[in-house]
Amino acid sequence: MNTTRSNGRSGNGNGKRLPITLTAQEVEALLVTVNTGSATGLRNRAMLATMLGAGLRVSEVLHLRAVDVDLSRGEVRVNEGKGGKDRVVPVNDEALGWLRAWNEKRASLGLNGRAPFFVGLREGATGSGYREHGQGLKPRYLQGLLKRLGEVAGIEKRVSPHILRHTYATGLLDQGFNIREVQTLLGHSNVATTQVYTHVNPEELRRKVQGETKADEHPAVGEETLALMLTTLLMGLPVEQRRAIAAKLGRE
Repeated sequence: MNTTRSNGRSGNGNGKRLPITLTAQEVEALLVTVNTGSATGLRNRAMLATMLGAGLRVSEVLHLRAVDVDLSRGEVRVNEGKGGKDRVVPVNDEALGWLRAWNEKRASLGLNGRAPFFVGLREGATGSGYREHGQGLKPRYLQGLLKRLGEVAGIEKRVSPHILRHTYATGLLDQGFNIREVQTLLGHSNVATTQVYTHVNPEELRRKVQGETKADEHPAVGEETLALMLTTLLMGLPVEQRRAIAAKLGRE
């Protein structure tokens, strides 16, 4: 029985649902499918970066206006998000770079700060370049775009805006953000909604249970243990060397 949900969640057989996320390799494969050489491709790449770098919902991404994107501070303002709440979300450096690139392209298209930040584009009848459709993109466009890109990238999961948001949230926990910080960034009213992400990646728990240590990690050494190690080392030295070391330390 296939327990994968189209909304980016998976069932585990006991009534609970765990969000489906993308691996780092899948994210990379997804992003390289976007042709950023065109205005449309650049816009699409910036949208993906915003979802992966700020965890916005599909409606929040598409409702952004240029005035909501603070490129100097690296923040986006979400107005009337889920539950009618506003919030300000900092974006990571990669997302900020793509937002800046798309913002420059927007300026060349003559779009102002009141227009949606991500607009529909079409080629002008006179061949003068791209023009806006006159309104923002629809959720179904972004949903269809991600589904197509995921298929081209060879990702077996059905890629959706929800999955990108889930990937952002679990990435924050992996980086050491606490549950309250993740709750604030995602705009969750109830921390219980956020806590589901703590169960998505059990790798850390597996390593702790099995006593493994990452290659780049070293267990912390307490002061008492360190003092005992040094004492043991010194006791193995000749008396003359121990006296010389003691004298030197006494002068410093």
